[in-house]
Amino acid sequence: MDHSPSSRTHYRSCALCEAACGIEVTVDDAERKILSVRADKDDPLSKGFLCAKAVGLKALHEDPDRLRQPLRRKGRDFEEIGWDEALDEAGARLRAIQKEHGADSVGYYFGNPTGHKPELLIYGGLLMQTLGSRQVYSPGTLDQIPKYVSATLMFGSPLVQPIPDLDRTQYLVVMGANPVVSQGSMIVAPGIANRIKAIRERGGKVVVIDPRRTETAEIADEYLPIRPGYDSVLLFAIIHVLFEENLYRLGRAQGLVKRLDALRAASAKFPPERAAAITGIDATVIRRLARELAAAPSAAIHGRTGTCTQRFGSVAGWLIDAVNILTGNLDRAGGMQFSGGGIPTPILFNDSYVGDVPPMGRWHSRVRKLPETVGMLPTAALADEILTPGPGQVRGFITQAGNIVLSNPNGARLAQAFESLEFMLSFDIYVNETTRHADIIIPGPSYAEHSDFAAVTAYEMIRKYVKWSPPIFPPSGPRDWQLMAGLAARLRGIPLEQMEEEFVSALLKSALAQGRPECAKVDFAHARAAIGDTPGADRIFDVMIRSGPVGDAFGLVPDGLTLERVKQEPHGLDYGPHGEQLPGVLKTPDRLIDLAPQRLVDDVQRMEQWLSESEVPGSLVMIGRRHIRSKNAWLHNLHFLVKGKPRCTLLINPRDAERRGIVSGDTADVRTHIAGVEALVEVSDEVMPGVVSLPHGWGHGLPGTRQRVAKDHPGVSANSIIDELLLDVPSASTVLNGVPVQVTRLADNTRAPREALVTHAT
Repeated sequence: MDHSPSSRTHYRSCALCEAACGIEVTVDDAERKILSVRADKDDPLSKGFLCAKAVGLKALHEDPDRLRQPLRRKGRDFEEIGWDEALDEAGARLRAIQKEHGADSVGYYFGNPTGHKPELLIYGGLLMQTLGSRQVYSPGTLDQIPKYVSATLMFGSPLVQPIPDLDRTQYLVVMGANPVVSQGSMIVAPGIANRIKAIRERGGKVVVIDPRRTETAEIADEYLPIRPGYDSVLLFAIIHVLFEENLYRLGRAQGLVKRLDALRAASAKFPPERAAAITGIDATVIRRLARELAAAPSAAIHGRTGTCTQRFGSVAGWLIDAVNILTGNLDRAGGMQFSGGGIPTPILFNDSYVGDVPPMGRWHSRVRKLPETVGMLPTAALADEILTPGPGQVRGFITQAGNIVLSNPNGARLAQAFESLEFMLSFDIYVNETTRHADIIIPGPSYAEHSDFAAVTAYEMIRKYVKWSPPIFPPSGPRDWQLMAGLAARLRGIPLEQMEEEFVSALLKSALAQGRPECAKVDFAHARAAIGDTPGADRIFDVMIRSGPVGDAFGLVPDGLTLERVKQEPHGLDYGPHGEQLPGVLKTPDRLIDLAPQRLVDDVQRMEQWLSESEVPGSLVMIGRRHIRSKNAWLHNLHFLVKGKPRCTLLINPRDAERRGIVSGDTADVRTHIAGVEALVEVSDEVMPGVVSLPHGWGHGLPGTRQRVAKDHPGVSANSIIDELLLDVPSASTVLNGVPVQVTRLADNTRAPREALVTHAT
């Protein structure tokens, strides 16, 4: 390709999923255009791998529907206003609501894209802290919090959770995850399909356990279909065999665990023969699986969205780690390792035990008394908190980069709630199904207009890796840090400069206290001088790097990293795989791993009750699914990612389809007790009998939106028929997988699928 004299090449990490693959971006500076996005073959982590989503950086930057200026509601439409005017008005209205009704009268939701914009993540935290409300929500309360709960109760902190050492393991079990498509999800391993194939090439084995024969299952040695929602039963049966046949060994966890006998007692009720009748996996297969895990030179079980988003997600998270511990695979090469990457966890997430009190259940939602976890309330509580009158009612709301109406269950009721607010502010780049309800929308800059740093993914990387990238183009408006800190300053009634300085100083003090050990010896004034006076996210990144495990401790470790040193490596720095971290990584009060947390053991009784209940006659169970070209609800306005064959289809097994007189191309009514949608059918043996699959994040084109491509490819919302009050009790997360549904063929199959949103009966 010929480039103009003004063209340049930049090296960055793709911002469109957790894998953060290295990309080579060629641009025309004069035209402010991205000419091409290719794989960075010299990135030591991704090694030239790239998926189709990466080109979305160009499409997103150029999208004519992306907002470039703040909007203010004018009747049922919007008008453009200036940046200061938007921040001034938002600050005044939010401050007035809190002054009259208290801090908790304003709620806050930060969406998935926040994690891919480090500046937005960090300074969004500042705004939340300044707001001082306990009404904080995120999509994590749908698909991650069960794992946070089990990790907290077992290891002492939500982010002290081991991840599989994919590059060295000899036996990998994947449960309820499809990393070939998701590129990991809570495990950062770019090119994960190649890494999985490498396990087999070096003589290892890969087993996938899932209700659907996923893209990951297609490259595995063995695929085991399991009835949705019964992963905990299978895991208990594996543990049963490990104890029964005396196959368990604790390895590096020896002497660091407690309540081993309580785990043995809980598993005694689930022999493989009982589990087989429940899960659909033969007892001989369960016993073989347990024996192979115990005998493998190294092994790892990885569970993700499917194991988190079910009735017993917290129990499943606990038992996955329990199996990894009992097979001697915790904190060892080729097993499950604790991460942390190049930065210290406490800089961003500092919730852990205070005495004997874990960072969960410290307060509850006003109406349904649902517990918080790591400072967030479950989204299942949100509509009630807005719609139910009385002291503490949420009257103002802020959304940050999240299309909550589509990405959360019962979106119709959430839409009703947003319409009832006194004031709603959205930090977002689109007028979408959620922000159409806002009074003011403030867009942040393009992904190409800010520096980039792996502030979140470092916690989940399978290797110690550090990378920083400069902006591709100068920002055309305020940067994210200026917007978030600017609103925070207005809420406080202080200058932006003072707000930012207080924030930097607080983070720096935390880094000195909780970073690498040498940092405790550094004088604050010395460290403050070392990071300079240029405001913004880069000096926060410098603090994180310097205080991290490979940092220079503000000069005390001469060969350690600083931001300036990282800047010299445009492809990133790879410090190799993680090493042993026990016992220092543990944060439980007694510094022991709890193998049978009482809160989760107590939940087994609820599971027993559920197992004894009869199934709804004639029903199927619905699960979700991912697509390589999709990312929840926020990439559907990019034509090249949605073009081609429709992806929002209902997968149904041929046997179930025949019983209902359904063929591919039909439209079926998919219904629960709260709502129904009409979905395009795709008959496929990908899903096991008794199971249907409908992806989430669709349902576009509601009135008042400004996403033309998404409106032409609307799909239907699986979330809209899910009861948000069906919960995994320990985490209060809504059950998204294993939802009973009735599926019937529509008599009139000539019309396009459409939504049929129905709110709860009251």
